Amino acid sequence: MKKTIALFTIIAITIFIIPSYGYSAQFSQKKAIMIIVDNVNYDDLINYGQKNIKYLLENGSLGLMNTNSGGAFSSANAYATIGAGTYAISSIVGTYAGGYDDLYYHEKIHEVYKRNTGREMAEENIANIDILGLKLQNQRLNRPVKVGLLGSLLNENGYKTAILGNEATSLDDISVSASLISMNSEGITNYGKVDSSLLTRDFMSPFGLKTNYDELFKAFEEVKDKADFIVIQTGDTYRLNRYMSISDERLGQVKADIFKEIDTLVGKIIENGHKDMLIMLVVPFPSSADIANGKRLTPVIVFDNLFSKGVLTSATTKRDGIITNTDLAAHILAYFDIAKPSIATGHKIVSKSADEPLEYLKNLSEVSAFNYQSRAVVVKTYIGFIIVVLLLAFVFMIYFKAYVAWIKPLLIAVLLVPTALLILPLFNPWDTVRFTISLISTVVILSLGIYYSFKDNLKIFASTCLLSTGIILVDTYLDNPLMRVSILGYDPIIGARFYGIGNEYMGFLLGTTLVGTASLIDAYRDKAMFLKAISLVIYGVVLITLMLPTLGTNVGGTMAAFIGLGTATLLHWKRKLTKKDFVLLVCLLLIFLLALFVYDSIQPSETQSHIGQTSSLIKQNSVFALFQIFGRKLATNYRLIGQSKWTLVLIATIVTLGILFRWPVGILKEIFRKHNHLYFGFISGIIGTIAAFIFNDSGVVAAAMFMVPITISLILMCIDEDLKTNSYAKENSNYKK
Repeated sequence: MKKTIALFTIIAITIFIIPSYGYSAQFSQKKAIMIIVDNVNYDDLINYGQKNIKYLLENGSLGLMNTNSGGAFSSANAYATIGAGTYAISSIVGTYAGGYDDLYYHEKIHEVYKRNTGREMAEENIANIDILGLKLQNQRLNRPVKVGLLGSLLNENGYKTAILGNEATSLDDISVSASLISMNSEGITNYGKVDSSLLTRDFMSPFGLKTNYDELFKAFEEVKDKADFIVIQTGDTYRLNRYMSISDERLGQVKADIFKEIDTLVGKIIENGHKDMLIMLVVPFPSSADIANGKRLTPVIVFDNLFSKGVLTSATTKRDGIITNTDLAAHILAYFDIAKPSIATGHKIVSKSADEPLEYLKNLSEVSAFNYQSRAVVVKTYIGFIIVVLLLAFVFMIYFKAYVAWIKPLLIAVLLVPTALLILPLFNPWDTVRFTISLISTVVILSLGIYYSFKDNLKIFASTCLLSTGIILVDTYLDNPLMRVSILGYDPIIGARFYGIGNEYMGFLLGTTLVGTASLIDAYRDKAMFLKAISLVIYGVVLITLMLPTLGTNVGGTMAAFIGLGTATLLHWKRKLTKKDFVLLVCLLLIFLLALFVYDSIQPSETQSHIGQTSSLIKQNSVFALFQIFGRKLATNYRLIGQSKWTLVLIATIVTLGILFRWPVGILKEIFRKHNHLYFGFISGIIGTIAAFIFNDSGVVAAAMFMVPITISLILMCIDEDLKTNSYAKENSNYKK
């Protein structure tokens, strides 16, 4: 009897404890809900959102999301990018998805899916019928991309996905962009409902259709206990954005009606949730009106018990208030405690405290939109200004020698424009008139002040260039408060870089550093040894600034700096550069880069720079990934040579230097004979420019900005040397008479 009781007790313990233990080891009560409200902005959420959306705005963590992708700026590509966790693209029919018996041109989805893939789908599945086309399109990208990565990793770790709703503009349409987020790499979402039963006819709504929110919530209740990650496409805001024939008066009323329904849905989802539930309100793509106004950053709200009220950020951007669409997948994976593979380039989203988050984000959106819209005009104007001033310099040197000194303030102005554009945010110039007045006033005051304060060219170069170098370095060590919003800095909408020093200012920094230190040594020859030591310290600071992961490593800039500044160091101290020195410099660069790769790769993934991430990518995807990176950089450079306006600056400066070497005869030789350290700065600058061009994916931009201080300084020296030569010739002629 005792043995029977003991055996029964053991069996009971086994039944009640072991299954419970096994379940909790793999699963949890966590549930992630992504609510898609497409083509809206924060003004829409504030003005039309009611109590539940306002609750999220007041209690959630808010952010602006970069919506770029691996291809054209399109809605489908943005959705594909979210699901892939890296910049991806969609195919022509990549948004076509449906349930088992849903129809695609009178054929059932399961039949089309099997015909395309050779595989069966389960009756409860939602299948994307063009999964093969999606894979093929992304294989053509010069980067590793796995479509449906998020869904695959969730499935592999025992979690289920669901997709509810659609954005169809007719009852026969099966467009379900959100399936690109929820599906796995085979195009399958575990559960869902996306058919026309979720729509209802309403002649006052765009396209005569609207979402049936009662049916949508019923569908949610059916899957909420089966699926762990649920994507809900509300659809109506998408249809409104596509519907062009609507008056402004009707637009406001329709938005109010739509948001009333969405608000009710959000409230029901929150009420049916629990403390472990993650709610994300996501706007994958901006509206047509916002795109026209340069507002390409979209709202994201994250709400769960771990997120305090504030603004969103991530290690991808390292910028308060801004994330990328690649971060969404990374955050969901982190939420479910799933390791992120290196192929996913995004990072976990975190919340940062901020006073008045909404006001902060609205201001950030306005500044970003202004810079995005104005950047092309400002850059083209500056490039035109450079070319015109270079032409005027030659015209005056040839035909108006008596007035050539008038050109000097204009040449100094060319040198000062990048610095002025960097400090301009201090004046909050975020409208066209104020920006124009502030920029012109700053450049005129600085250029005339320096021109009249320093009659000696070497002192003009030293003060102007080292001032620029100092401002860029200080701004970087203060976490780039100026460069983040400078019109010549990096643009969060373009999204090429979010932190550190961008290629425009990287090239300019190296050019001003080399010219400024060389001029300083030549200007005060009696203190040459001391100034060479100071220059060496400046070179070290610049190199470390471009190198450190905590400051936003610029790998191409680091390589260009090592070569350019290293060459300058050897020339200033040894006064010559041998083949042995050059080989040594290259070997030291390789060792330096290897050490940097090793150091950054052992850092936590959330703090790694691009170097560490590249190292992880190579480990997981072989050295072939490195060749893909080189290929992308070469392709970008090749494209920019033909398309970028900076190519004109690079050509103009090279032609200018070519002319100066030939005419006036022997003038540069005489200048370099008198000022050998300036010559060393020139040689190291040319070598550094070539390195910047080769090692950067936008090398044309970096090289052009690198050449600006080098070319301007030599023209100014030639003007003065020509004036001295002509003055001496006149005096000597009068004496002979």
